[in-house]
Amino acid sequence: MSMQNFDGLKNMWQQAGSGNDLPDAKEVLAKVEAVRKKMIRKNIFLITTLALTFAFIAWVGFHYDFELISTRIGIIITLVAIVSGILFSTKLAKVLLKPNDPTLSNSDYLQQMISFRNSMRFMQTKGMALYFLLLSTGIILYMYEFASRDLAFGIIAYSLTLGWIAFNWFYLRKRTIRKQEKEINEQIAALEGLNSNLKKD
Repeated sequence: MSMQNFDGLKNMWQQAGSGNDLPDAKEVLAKVEAVRKKMIRKNIFLITTLALTFAFIAWVGFHYDFELISTRIGIIITLVAIVSGILFSTKLAKVLLKPNDPTLSNSDYLQQMISFRNSMRFMQTKGMALYFLLLSTGIILYMYEFASRDLAFGIIAYSLTLGWIAFNWFYLRKRTIRKQEKEINEQIAALEGLNSNLKKD
């Protein structure tokens, strides 16, 4: 939120008169802004990590000669999965960066946060499903060349890999979704409360 919008909302809140039992506007807005900045940092970190991973996997794909075509297909599918992850994360980051626009009203700022929540939900459902499907397929194809040389190694390697993917999908992903949903919903509720009380007054 721009300083102009922040000061305007703060002044209106202080003039409301009946706000002894209402939360301090400055405190609410400062918390919302802190959460927004934290989410921006997380998305930038994720984008950077995915980009570095993409560069490394691409280097492996071009640097080594593989015997089976399935290995190269696996690398390509994995790279496509990473690109999709970067695109989804970039979209979220752009939504979060929009509130820096000084022309945004306080209602527009609230709508941006709601838009971010909707985009985040899309990424966490359809986006993540596509990402995990592509990534799992790519890794399985990539590993086949090495796993097929030794049955015991192949069983262990596939079991560990698929187990890790399942752990991420069924536990870590759901835990992250719950945490992010709670965080963003709390900030949206706080902003809605401020706007609602200002409209009443």
